[in-house]
Amino acid sequence: MSTPRPRSVTLACVYGGLGGILAAFSLYGTLQNWGSIEIQESLRSSLEPIGADADEILPILRWICMGLLVAAIAATVFSFYASRGHQASRIGLTVLAGFAAVGFLLTGVGGVLPAILGILVVYLLWTAQAREWFAVVNGRTPLSLGTTPSVPTAGAAQGSAPAPTSAPGGPQPPPYDPTQHPQHIQQITVPVAGARPRSVTVALLVSGIGSLIGAAASGLVLLALVAMRDEVVKQYEQNDLLRDQLKSAGVTATEMVTLGSWLFGGWLVVSLLGLVATAWAASGHRLGWWALVVASVVTAGSAALGLPVGIVWMLGAIVVIFQLSKPEAKAWFHRA
Repeated sequence: MSTPRPRSVTLACVYGGLGGILAAFSLYGTLQNWGSIEIQESLRSSLEPIGADADEILPILRWICMGLLVAAIAATVFSFYASRGHQASRIGLTVLAGFAAVGFLLTGVGGVLPAILGILVVYLLWTAQAREWFAVVNGRTPLSLGTTPSVPTAGAAQGSAPAPTSAPGGPQPPPYDPTQHPQHIQQITVPVAGARPRSVTVALLVSGIGSLIGAAASGLVLLALVAMRDEVVKQYEQNDLLRDQLKSAGVTATEMVTLGSWLFGGWLVVSLLGLVATAWAASGHRLGWWALVVASVVTAGSAALGLPVGIVWMLGAIVVIFQLSKPEAKAWFHRA
C-alpha cells in the first residue's frame, strides 16, 4: 500500500495546478487576440505613462507572454506529478511559485494576493510532513531513527499500534533498511520480459499522433504557400486586417509568406523526425529512448515559437518526457 499523502502537499498541488491553468488560459487568450485593436490600445495606454516606445516594447512583451505561458503550463504539469511524489516536479513547482510570488509583488498592490498564494505553495511543499512524505515515496530514510513518524504509514492508517521507541540510554534500533519496510518504498511495477509498460505506450501514442498531425498540417500549409504564393501575397495586400497586422509587424506580404514557408518547412522536418524517433523507441532499442526524448525537447522548443497554436504540441512533448522518465519506462528500454 502507498503512504497517505499529507494535506499540505495536496493543497499545494491544487493551488499550483489551478493557478497554472488560470494563468495559461489568460495568457493564451491575450496571445490569441494580440493583434486586436483592444489589446494594442490597452498595451499602448499602459506604456505611455512611463514614456516607453510602444513599437519597440510590444514585440518584447509578446515574447514575455509566450515565456509566461510556457511557465504556466509547466506549473500545471509539475503540480500533477508532485502530487504523485515526483521530487523533480516538487522542485520545479517550488521555483516557479517563488518566481511568480516575486513577480506579482513587483506589480504593486494588485499582486499581493497572488504573491501570498505563491508563497503559500512553497511553504506547503516544504513542511515537515511534506518532506517526510517525499522521502518515503522516493525510497529514502523518511525520518530520524527512534522518532515517531508524522506521516502515517499504510499500516498505521489502518489502526495498527505504533512501534515502540527506545528508552533513553537503552539499546539503539538497528540501521534503517528499506527492504524491511516495503511500505516505505515507492511502488514500481517492473515489467516482465517483453511486456511494454503503460507509460511507454502512452508516450508512443502521444508522440506518434502529435507528429503525424503536425506533419500532415504543416505539409498541407507549406504546399499551399509554395503552390499558391502569388495568391497568398495578394490576399495579404487586399485584406485590411492582415495589412494592418503586417504594418504593425514591420514586414511586407512577400516577406511574411517567405517566413511562413520556412517556419512550416521547419515544423514539417521536426514532425518527421518525431515520427522516426517514435518508431525507433517502439522497437525497444536503448537509443530509441534518447531519440524520443531529444525529439520531444526539440518539439517543445519549436512549438514555443508557434504559440498560441503550438500549445497542444508543447503539452504533448511534456507528457512524453515525463512518461519516459518513469522508472519502469527506463527499465524497459535498458532491459537485457
